[in-house]
Amino acid sequence: TPPHETLFLNNLPADLTDMALQMLFQQYTGFKQVRLVPGRAGIAFVDFESPVHSSEAMEGLQGFKLSDEHLMQISFAKR
Repeated sequence: TPPHETLFLNNLPADLTDMALQMLFQQYTGFKQVRLVPGRAGIAFVDFESPVHSSEAMEGLQGFKLSDEHLMQISFAKR
């Protein structure tokens, strides 16, 4: 998938909050918002101002250990 300003996250713990994700991602330039998907535990979207910004966050947080069983998987959202 080509670079995109929105990231798709999966392999997230079911009890992870949008606030916890926001704390992780807001340290990156261009962060806009975290969007959890109602009724779908374990996935989320994170919006950035540009693909350059989202790429930096993906490189920095790919495989981030959220719990013993959950290493965050990040990819570019499909258009």
